[in-house]
Amino acid sequence: MPVYSNVLHMIDIHTHILPEIDDGASSLDQSLEMAGIAVADGITTIIATPHCLNGLHSISREEIISACKKLNSALEEHNISLNVLPGSEIRLCPEIMDELEKGRLMTVNDAGKYIFLELPDQFVPRPVVGFINRLRNRGITPVITHPERNPVIQQHVEVLYDLISAGGLSQITAGSLTGDMGRRAFKSCRQIVEQNLVHFVASDAHSVKSRPPVLSAAFRKLSALVGDEAAENIMIKAPERML
Repeated sequence: MPVYSNVLHMIDIHTHILPEIDDGASSLDQSLEMAGIAVADGITTIIATPHCLNGLHSISREEIISACKKLNSALEEHNISLNVLPGSEIRLCPEIMDELEKGRLMTVNDAGKYIFLELPDQFVPRPVVGFINRLRNRGITPVITHPERNPVIQQHVEVLYDLISAGGLSQITAGSLTGDMGRRAFKSCRQIVEQNLVHFVASDAHSVKSRPPVLSAAFRKLSALVGDEAAENIMIKAPERML
């Protein structure tokens, strides 16, 4: 259940709320229920970020745009005050640059400025720094999703520092910050926060029960660690600037 918050107008930049498109919401009804949870928690805008190029899902830009339109129409019909914007969570792979050139990949809000980049589950490839440089040269900033859950970064936080020094940004998971993603993720998350290597916090919501779209508890946790002003900058102002 969400922790109801006085913090309003939050933007959740990483969710799997689109129905029947990846391993997130399994139906439109579940998408609507997730949306209700988000609104109750003070979230007014969500970026839908279905998996892409991860070996299981390769959802096109057009499919994401269409799915967002359908979900926004359903939200309006059910009087749920939530705006869903298009995005995608792209797994690091050699095909990304070619797919971007052909216009097949969804950037954040289809604006061509940011992509959410997911690292492999168990390692960090050495060429990723050079790849970030290539993206930056094209005017695209990659946001590394949930780095605190990568075992290499858990052991060597300096790897994340190198990715950020190359021009990347980082987004940690709200549940990691609150301890809901396990001890290792929590410890790594604290270290990333303490070393000022976090730029965004998002729910990475997948369903009503598994990582629901809730940010308020993480906001309070982050405020306790870095102060209210810094927490507001990371969790409210930074997503606004991104959009």
